[in-house]
Amino acid sequence: MRISQVNIYNFNRVSFKANENNYEHRITVEELLNDDVSSPRNYQSASDYIRVAYNDPKLIKKIRNKDFECIDMFETYRRTHLPTPIEPVKINCYRGEALLYTPNRLAPLRRKGVDTVIDLANIPDYDILCDLKKFKYYTFPLFNNYLDKPPFITRKEYLKTHKIPNTHLPDDSEEFAYDNEARYFIDNFKKLVSVINKGNFYICCNHGKIRTDAALLLNQYFNPKWDGDTSLKATPEQLEKFKNFYNSLSIRDKRDLGFTQEFEQALCKKLGIKYENS
Repeated sequence: MRISQVNIYNFNRVSFKANENNYEHRITVEELLNDDVSSPRNYQSASDYIRVAYNDPKLIKKIRNKDFECIDMFETYRRTHLPTPIEPVKINCYRGEALLYTPNRLAPLRRKGVDTVIDLANIPDYDILCDLKKFKYYTFPLFNNYLDKPPFITRKEYLKTHKIPNTHLPDDSEEFAYDNEARYFIDNFKKLVSVINKGNFYICCNHGKIRTDAALLLNQYFNPKWDGDTSLKATPEQLEKFKNFYNSLSIRDKRDLGFTQEFEQALCKKLGIKYENS
């Protein structure tokens, strides 16, 4: 094996090259799909594990070509040797990192009652793995800059930075763009809440932290039926953004989410806004 010199400029682009025939042990698809398979750390190499997980058509039927000679060094080590903890957020409901690199970790979740995977990063081929493992799959793509977009910013803030030139639309086309973007997020959030309320889920993003925190925090504030963990705390900036989100909700949105007068009063108090019974 040839390992390129590591320095401050290429530490996350280290290239590993090896002859595949040098592997003494080849991991089979049957071993990988076996729920009792040992931890990936026991495989002959990280490349061996990842190559099987992504390149065997029996496992991933709609596989794309992957470049296995440019695997991020830290990510490879982290995924195969340092899996992050899977933590409960409610009875039979858990949070953590995406398990595409470690599919054997789905088996314990199944035994704990989980039957649905909620993917916040829209990870390619994750839905196929879930289908193979007999899990329901739901994706709610949540980008890290979601707070800088409708419905978390006001229309005035949006119009300062978004001018949409289009001669085929009326002069106020940017107004429609704001409404459409806000409506798209709210409708998808309502679907997410519906999935969460069914229970028995595993919610995850790439690393199980930033986007998972964001989704659970939104659910914690705007899902009246949530009776799970409420330990997440919103920052002052997030609270300001949540005010805009609340003001973007229609009467129908609130009804779909299950708002009651008592819940809405308590929510307005947490957001620091005056409750107006509509």
